[in-house]
Amino acid sequence: MGERMASPPVIEALCEFRFVPTEDWDWTLPGRIYERVKGDFPERADVHAKALRVPVEAGQGTSLEVLESLERVQLKRSDGTAMVQVGANLLVVNQLRPYNGWEQLRSLIARIYSEYGTLSGQTHLARIGLRYINQIDVIDDFSQWAEIVTVAPPLSGALQRTLTGFYQRYEILHDVPPGLLLLQVGNRRQGAQNALMLDLDFATQPNAVPSGEEAILDWLDNAHDRIYESLVASLSEATLRRFGRSVR
Repeated sequence: MGERMASPPVIEALCEFRFVPTEDWDWTLPGRIYERVKGDFPERADVHAKALRVPVEAGQGTSLEVLESLERVQLKRSDGTAMVQVGANLLVVNQLRPYNGWEQLRSLIARIYSEYGTLSGQTHLARIGLRYINQIDVIDDFSQWAEIVTVAPPLSGALQRTLTGFYQRYEILHDVPPGLLLLQVGNRRQGAQNALMLDLDFATQPNAVPSGEEAILDWLDNAHDRIYESLVASLSEATLRRFGRSVR
């Protein structure tokens, strides 16, 4: 992969595992995982989903009923830097700032995945996703953006007008590993200023989901490499130097 960035602009990295649904999924599982990892993730929070139900014999004056159900359980580090999320047939590992490199995140993912598999017995995956969300420091206007990234305005001709915002989305197929890279780039308003966001999400294809812990970790290693390559290709030479990567 060559030289790495000394200080990449990552604000969040996450790995998501979606398992083939089972009818007998056990909601005691989050609590049992918590007992295994509470030394590192002592804070627990429940996330509920809400839905509206209309009574079958609805008439004038009938009020809607709000239904609330447990969607997932979040296990958090006390300093807010990382989180494990467990839901029905769902496992997510989130790493926030500071991001200390792929090897450290990979080790955490492997540990949590192993704990989940041991306790749940689930091995059949429907999807694996590895996602990196990057943010470039707030800038004043769009005129600088072409100097920061390679996938951004300016526009030309009749479209060359004052921009108040932009968003671009690219879906890119890869063979190694088999998967689809979703690259999204755009601005996010922060008060009177803008931040530039680069969101890279690499996911398995439905017919090419690896099985077995070793194969899964190998897929994740390759997915991480494709994400990193794409991030480098999305940034200008000046920006790469800004984040500690020399340009040869």
